[in-house]
Amino acid sequence: MVKLGIIGLGHMGNFHYSVSQMLPNVKLIGVADTVAKNLSQVKLPKIQKSNNYKDWIDKVDAVIIAVPTKLHYKIAKDCLIHGKHVLLEKPLTKNLKEAEELFDIAKKNNLSLHVGHIERFNGAVQELKKIVNKPYLIESQRIGPFSSRVQNDSVTLDLMIHDLDIILDLVNSPVEEMNMIGSKIKTKTGDIAVVQLRFKNGVLANIVSSRVAQIKKRMMSVHQKDSFIQLDFSTQDIYIHSQTTDSVKVGSKQMKYKQEGNIQRLFVYKENPLKIEVDHFIKSIKTGKKARNTKQDMKALELALELENLLINS
Repeated sequence: MVKLGIIGLGHMGNFHYSVSQMLPNVKLIGVADTVAKNLSQVKLPKIQKSNNYKDWIDKVDAVIIAVPTKLHYKIAKDCLIHGKHVLLEKPLTKNLKEAEELFDIAKKNNLSLHVGHIERFNGAVQELKKIVNKPYLIESQRIGPFSSRVQNDSVTLDLMIHDLDIILDLVNSPVEEMNMIGSKIKTKTGDIAVVQLRFKNGVLANIVSSRVAQIKKRMMSVHQKDSFIQLDFSTQDIYIHSQTTDSVKVGSKQMKYKQEGNIQRLFVYKENPLKIEVDHFIKSIKTGKKARNTKQDMKALELALELENLLINS
């Protein structure tokens, strides 16, 4: 049984609180938040509630940190130094130096340090990785309404980092060229970003992110030689389109029509990605396997920060 604490009970922290109740190998010991209203949502009497996580930090094995990004480094470092395993919501930190230091501390103390890239645990993404074979173009669209809770992070760190993380993993090649245009609608950090990437192996990527849209949409498309693959992150559905030259006879006069293509819906085992993510974190603590994904986490953060700098200065 892993004794767990949650730091931050806002939007994501509240989801983590709910998920922690679903896992049989987890015992939630304490929660912390500086906002009394957030703490009041926790009704279970045996959970220690506090406005300071240090009141119960010595009683837990691990923590989930879901606070504003500007506090990630300070709190995560303190928890790691105290020998606690850490699941830290994305983005990891506001700069690469702080991120590297956190991974160094975790490695030195043999601790798990996971970044909350929830889409990695989306069932459709897991299946997508199995069927992508030498893509030449990847397109993604991640848009939604504005929320004031994320105004201190740019749209690249808030939304686009999810797609950057997945695309970097699929392509597995260095970025050779990038172009970015963006717009500041609600915040000074940037709310719309349209990015074009060319990778060293020739793959192109076109990524659109907006947090000032009137609808919520999370889509990715992969173009490759024999198929066009569409993924819906929200429904966890994958459709595979492919051309065909088959002719089919229909009607009494043997009229012919040509079937232009086939569409296949891939079976995806659908489960709560956050639940799978937290369970993965807990298992890494118990087994010591996959305790850190330093290389992939750093690549996604580095590219997102570079694009954020372009967006803010555009």
